[in-house]
Amino acid sequence: MNRILDVACDALRWVENAALPCEGGLAWPEIPGGDQHPTDDVYSGTAGVLIAFSEAKLSGIDAFDDVAYLAAARLHHLAASPEQLDPAAGPGEPGDSALYTGQAGYCFALRCWAQASGDQRSAAAAREVAAHLASHSQISGANAPYSRYRDLVLGEAGVLLCLVAEGGANAHAAASVVADRLVASARAERAGVDWYARDDSPYYMPNFSHGCAGISYALGLAGRELTRPDLVEVAIAGATRLLDLGTHSDGSFLVPLTVPTHNTEFPVSYGWCHGPTGTLRLFSLLDQLAPDAGWDEYVQRCRQAVRVSGLPARVRPGFWDNIGQCCGTVGVGEMALDAFQETADPRWLDWADELAQDVLARAVSDDAGTRWSNTEHRNSPPELPPASGWMQGAAGIAGWLFRLARVHECGLGAPRLEHPDRPPLRDCSSS
Repeated sequence: MNRILDVACDALRWVENAALPCEGGLAWPEIPGGDQHPTDDVYSGTAGVLIAFSEAKLSGIDAFDDVAYLAAARLHHLAASPEQLDPAAGPGEPGDSALYTGQAGYCFALRCWAQASGDQRSAAAAREVAAHLASHSQISGANAPYSRYRDLVLGEAGVLLCLVAEGGANAHAAASVVADRLVASARAERAGVDWYARDDSPYYMPNFSHGCAGISYALGLAGRELTRPDLVEVAIAGATRLLDLGTHSDGSFLVPLTVPTHNTEFPVSYGWCHGPTGTLRLFSLLDQLAPDAGWDEYVQRCRQAVRVSGLPARVRPGFWDNIGQCCGTVGVGEMALDAFQETADPRWLDWADELAQDVLARAVSDDAGTRWSNTEHRNSPPELPPASGWMQGAAGIAGWLFRLARVHECGLGAPRLEHPDRPPLRDCSSS
């Protein structure tokens, strides 16, 4: 595991060197050496980088503490003087409220850093962000949305997860308002319900990032935390829709990338965003809420679909060109580690190691540090510029490598950062 840790540290060194001084602390550009425009979100900026530093800290590595505190200080500054929320804001624009592209993500990252480091200032700043988000409902009224999007990455489902995670009377009151709005926007289908990411969407994207699985997950979690079984029932209706859409074969379960089919070349995907890697989180949550209802079967079927897909091999051009957390190898690797810690089946850890070897083989390392290029097979040349962030870049890849090394060192009980969009690990003794 020494090589895994060495590569992870070298990748964070490359990320660290891309930092830009900003008000309050340090921020990060999506593409180092590019336009050098910093961004602060989880997907590609400061908040996601702080999550990676949290993974290093949780692994007992203190080398990045100074820069991590400056990343946290930047988010403290933003929490203390937040942009006014703007439902019309696009992803990453001022006023964006979203979990992965906006202000709810600051709360996500600050909670991770507080968990890993014990930094109570960051825990307090996370509460400030949640309080600011909660105040939107009080100031703007119950019918004022946070976003024109509904989904988990860009929209109100992600805001709902932030409000539920931070808790408190005001946050939970606002969470109920958001949940009610999501329920009202659900569309009845042949079986269950579904959601468009926004009203003008030309098709459903039913998996975790932009559709039914993620929105249903947020409603199910809110139902549990707010003691609202009506929300859990809607989450189950969303899961029922997925069961109706999906294909069941050879012990696997796959939901289409879009409905109706938009990409005939790749009608299904396998990653966190649009495939079973993410969608199984809804089934896992429902299994925890109703252990005898059979949802665990679909957790296992989703895992099986990913396991037999052929990844990380590039089976054909465009099939598996991504390494990152969102739609790539390390997002799948997170699922593999979850499976190992929940089942104690060593085959999942062995597969995580295979994925890691592929990740290491694709690394670019020199005196500047280690980074990775994702690929777009339709481009010439196909290699994309290395990114620094969590979901598509070196920070997220390094974060997973730290977790993999931690699981090898600590075994089934290895600590895992709490993310608002993944359920707690189940006790493997009950598997």
